[in-house]
Amino acid sequence: MELKTEVQQKIALSVHMQQCLEILAMDHAQLGEFIADQAMENPIIEIAERTMWLNDHSHVVSVEKDWSAEDDEMIEREIVANERPNGDLYFQLSVYHLSPEVQRAAEYIVESLDERGYFTDDLQETAKALKINIRTVREALKIIKQLEPKGVGASGLQECLLLQLKEYYPQETVAEELIQKNYLTEFAQGRYESIAKKMREDVSRIRQAAEIIRRLDPKPFENGTPAVRTRYLTADLVLVNYENHYDILLNQEYVPEIHLNQTYLDLLKHGTDENTRQYIQEKYEKAQWLRSCIRRRGETLLRIAERIFQYQQAFLIEGPPSLRPLTLKQVADDLELHVSTVSRALKGKYIQTKWGIYALKYFFSSGVQTEEGSISPAQIRAVIGRIIQKEDRNHPLSDKKIEMLLKEHGISISRRTIASYREQMNIPSSTARKL
Repeated sequence: MELKTEVQQKIALSVHMQQCLEILAMDHAQLGEFIADQAMENPIIEIAERTMWLNDHSHVVSVEKDWSAEDDEMIEREIVANERPNGDLYFQLSVYHLSPEVQRAAEYIVESLDERGYFTDDLQETAKALKINIRTVREALKIIKQLEPKGVGASGLQECLLLQLKEYYPQETVAEELIQKNYLTEFAQGRYESIAKKMREDVSRIRQAAEIIRRLDPKPFENGTPAVRTRYLTADLVLVNYENHYDILLNQEYVPEIHLNQTYLDLLKHGTDENTRQYIQEKYEKAQWLRSCIRRRGETLLRIAERIFQYQQAFLIEGPPSLRPLTLKQVADDLELHVSTVSRALKGKYIQTKWGIYALKYFFSSGVQTEEGSISPAQIRAVIGRIIQKEDRNHPLSDKKIEMLLKEHGISISRRTIASYREQMNIPSSTARKL
C-alpha cells in the first residue's frame, strides 16, 4: 500500500513538473491564453487584468520605453508581414536576419505549405525552381521548422509529431520510439497491448506515451487555415539601458493576475462533506501549483536574461556588431540549470532593446578561434564591413583579398564564409561594388 502511494505521488509530481516545463516554454501571450483556459476549468481560479504591470517592482523596475528608428522599422515590418498570408511566420523569419538567398527560399517554403502546415515539395525541385543550391533550401527549411506553431514545415504526420515531441517533451523516449517505428495506426485504434508487445514495454508506459502524443497537434494549421497570430511588439522582456546600469523588465501585459475564490477557500477551511472537500482541495492544489509555475517561469527568464547581458554588455552600447560568442551551456553552467531548461526558456521569447526587438536565441552563437581568443560571427561581420567601407571604390576588394586581410587580424575563415557574411549584410560582390 505504501509503495502504491509513493508511486502515485511520483506520477503526480512528474505531471506537475511537466506542466511547469510547458509553462516555461510559453511566451507571455500564450501564457495569458493558458491561464484563461485554466480559469474556465478550475472554479477556484479567478483572473484579473493587469492595468499597471510596469509598476510591479517584483518584475524588476518601472520604466517608460523610448522608441527608436529601429523600433519603428520593426513595427512597420511586422504590420506588413501580418497583412500577408501566414503573416506570423514572416514576422518570425524577420528576426533571424537571414541571407537574401536563405530568406528567399524560406519565403518560398512558407508560401508552399499545405493546409495542414506541411511542406511536401521535393527539395531538389525547389532548388531548381529558385535557381539555388539544395543546401540553401535545406538551411531555410531547418529555420522554418523552428518557427511557431511547432510542427510547421514537416514533411508529414510522423515528422510533425516528432518535431513537437522534441520541443515539448525532450525526455520522452517511449513516445518517440512509438512514432518513429510508425505504430500510429495501432495507436489510433487503441491497440496498446499490441504496441507494448512489439516495443517490449509495459502497457502502462505505452498508455502514458499515448497520453503525451494526444497533446500534440497533427495539423499545425488548424481547420484548413494558417495559424496566424497577429503580434504587436509582444516582447517578453524589456531591456532598459541607463548611463551606469541596465534593467531587465518582465512584460506582464498579457498575463492576468490569478486570485483564489474566497467562497471556495471558506468551504475548504470551515468544512463541508468529504467529496466536496476533496474536490475543492484538488482544485486548490492545482491553482497553487499553477501560480508557483508562473512565478518560477518569470524568475528563470530574468535570471537567464541577466546572465546573457552580463556576457553581452558591449551590445548595450554598440549594438549587434559587438556580440560575443556565447553558448547555452555557458549560461546553463553559470546558473546551475540543465541546458534543455535554458533552451526551453528561450523558446519563442523576444526582448525589446533600444536597437530593436530580438529573439533571445539571437544572443547565442559559437565563436571562431583567433590568435587573441574567440570571436563571434557578429564581430567578424563588423570587421568585414569596416574593411569594405574603407576600400577603394574603383578597385573593390575581392573575397580572397578580404580573407587575406582578416588573416592579418588573426581571423582565419574561408572565402565561402566571407561571401555568406557579406550577403547577410546585403553587401554585393566586388564586381557589383565597382564604380
